[in-house]
Amino acid sequence: MSVPSSCVQPKFISLFKDTFGFSDAELEQLLCHFEVKHICKKEYYVKPGIICDFKAYVSKGCMRTFTIDPQGHERIFLLPFEDWWVADIESYYSGQLSTIFIQAIEDCELLQISKASFQKLEQDIPKLKQWYTLKLARRAAHSMKRISEAGTMSLQDSYLKLLDTQPEIFQRVPLQYIASYLNVEPQSLSRMRKRLMNDQ
Repeated sequence: MSVPSSCVQPKFISLFKDTFGFSDAELEQLLCHFEVKHICKKEYYVKPGIICDFKAYVSKGCMRTFTIDPQGHERIFLLPFEDWWVADIESYYSGQLSTIFIQAIEDCELLQISKASFQKLEQDIPKLKQWYTLKLARRAAHSMKRISEAGTMSLQDSYLKLLDTQPEIFQRVPLQYIASYLNVEPQSLSRMRKRLMNDQ
């Protein structure tokens, strides 16, 4: 079912019209392949054991993408907010079963598109394929940078960088999730935050 452009966030329209030069006709063709999905707080969008043959643009809300390590600890590696895309990319491209969880932290509204529809659109609108190739390259670079920083930056430096670059996380994401994202125990993060406040 087509998603009316009037129901789509301005950032989504701007992404394709202003940044990548989609015409009105191309935008309408694009929207014809999306469907609106509402995910309630704490509801899972993706769980291990499914084939993730879809992806979605986060129109409203925030989510967390995580795995569970052999010791049973959750390891959050993404905290997607509005204007992010969510999917198990490995499952999406390989056709293998998903190994990750994607869960809503808030009530979320997503614009979802199937893999088959997206591939058809890439053939019909070549600039879409160019955009997504660029996006994947940027995502890979971001992931590599985060892995590198995780091995070299102190907890305090990681926390302060997150506070500087994504301050909304501290308004909308529970502290235990932020601790998991920073790969520390919640108690360690709380002590560090308290120490910083006392030093001010």
